[in-house]
Amino acid sequence: MRDPLQFGKAELKRGDTLSLKSEFDQLRENGTKYVGRYLLLVTSPPPDSKLRFGIICGKKYSKKAVLRNRARRLLKEAFRLLKSRVKPVHCIFIARVAIKYAKMQDVQKDMLKLLKKAEIWQDVNA
Repeated sequence: MRDPLQFGKAELKRGDTLSLKSEFDQLRENGTKYVGRYLLLVTSPPPDSKLRFGIICGKKYSKKAVLRNRARRLLKEAFRLLKSRVKPVHCIFIARVAIKYAKMQDVQKDMLKLLKKAEIWQDVNA
């Protein structure tokens, strides 16, 4: 069994999340979208030069709260482990239906691919 990747100190603080509807709306409207197998990534330059993220997983994804919460947990944990190498940006992760059957490592791999595609991943070697 493969372990998930972890870079640096992996912790999330209260200020790391987007919480206001206006922040989500602004990001959805003006952000750049990247589509992966398990998630959709929407990014935008931050107005406050901080790395902040949000997760969207509504009833459109599934009527069952258990499945929505599992998807949220997978996305949050994958981001927590990768967070220390992500450039300051505001981003939203939107769960796709395929995440229902995914393992943590698969979600993290897909997220890493999208972060690199969005050019917000900082490689140590670069």
